[in-house]
Amino acid sequence: ILIININFINIMKFIVVLFLFLSSCIYKDEEPDEHISWKKKRMDALFTDDGYLNIAGLFPIQNGIYTMGSDDTNDIKLPKDMPKKLAEITVKDSLIYFEYTNVITLNDTIKTKSYSYNYYNINNSFSLGSYVWFVHMDSGTKAIRLRNLNHPLLNSELQIGFFDYSKDYIIQGKYQKYTEPKTLNFKNILGDIYVDTIPGIIYFTINGDDFSLEPTIAPSGKFFIAFGDLTNGKETYGGGRYLYVLPEDEKNNVTIDFNKSLNPPCVFSTFTTCPIPRKENNLQVKIESGEKNYNGILFSSVYQ
Repeated sequence: ILIININFINIMKFIVVLFLFLSSCIYKDEEPDEHISWKKKRMDALFTDDGYLNIAGLFPIQNGIYTMGSDDTNDIKLPKDMPKKLAEITVKDSLIYFEYTNVITLNDTIKTKSYSYNYYNINNSFSLGSYVWFVHMDSGTKAIRLRNLNHPLLNSELQIGFFDYSKDYIIQGKYQKYTEPKTLNFKNILGDIYVDTIPGIIYFTINGDDFSLEPTIAPSGKFFIAFGDLTNGKETYGGGRYLYVLPEDEKNNVTIDFNKSLNPPCVFSTFTTCPIPRKENNLQVKIESGEKNYNGILFSSVYQ
């Protein structure tokens, strides 16, 4: 009788587990074509010439004189397939002077061996072979950023995991514009400080609990949110994720689609300057939606 009872209990456990599994399959939201298309665009953007996967170096600069080339004696050491002595760079306040030993291409059109400009007012790029470099001013870091448009890992297969798509994580929120926008200091992953503006706050509810997020404004005009949640360091990247939200409508409503939560670029390359979430944007709830942590090839490893 005891053996029969044990077998019966095991059978019942199996039935319960099977029921739960089948229930999850039945009630899982179907992923819409729009979201499938969004994921493809996200992936394609990483591989473009201005994506994050071809970055071959990030070299902080301040006022002073720097030598740049592939030889070990240079202040800015370039990859080994570049000239041993390529340039001398002089930085003075907002002005930068390049003196090159080789003829390089300015902005894809002009051949030159020297050039100077105000990098706060003008964006210029220089190229030699498959390499492109320019002054990078984003997220509090002033640096020379180097790209290799023929980066050796660009042919690698990139796999990004996602949580299952769920309508439960498309949340209607309410935007409240501040009477006076907040101008605050923010930190990036490198520890640098930069200043940005928070125009207002977004209020929303998850499972009956109230939360809020303070966005900044992206160049596209969308709200940009660097946020943390209780999945960070486990299912998702420890430094939080990013989210873009369309501006409020005429009734101050906003739609937060956590299914479109993104990994920061620093999960793919250490040559990036990711903003990190402020404590006000660390949500004390699990957001089991959007991109999971990336555990693949670090694209900067080729040059480190």
